[in-house]
Amino acid sequence: MENKKKNILVIEDHESIRLLFSRFLGKQYDVVTKQDGFDGLVWLSYGNIPDLIILDMSMPRLSGLDFLNNIRTSGFFHDIPVIIVSGEEDSRIIEQCHQLGIEGFITKPFNPIKLNAKIDNIFAPTIN
Repeated sequence: MENKKKNILVIEDHESIRLLFSRFLGKQYDVVTKQDGFDGLVWLSYGNIPDLIILDMSMPRLSGLDFLNNIRTSGFFHDIPVIIVSGEEDSRIIEQCHQLGIEGFITKPFNPIKLNAKIDNIFAPTIN
């Protein structure tokens, strides 16, 4: 039986960082990118359910924290694992994110090897 690639939704407002995520993660995963939390919610509302969301905190229209609050109160998207990637290290925001059940918090500029290790840890229980 063929193993299907895991799907990762990357929500990041900087195009260069979205491209970096796509190229880095696209070798191993199916990657969809959106430019802010609002576009991410619209994409999810069409019935798309990724295996993981990588989420920037500071974005226009709908911030990462607002996006996270939205999906955590949703019956459909509540259990999707989320990794936060942020240039900010505000301990209050990090604590709020952990209370909302994130799987990890990585600061920018991020180390791709550390990010990959976090993703591997999230997906490890589902690997056959």
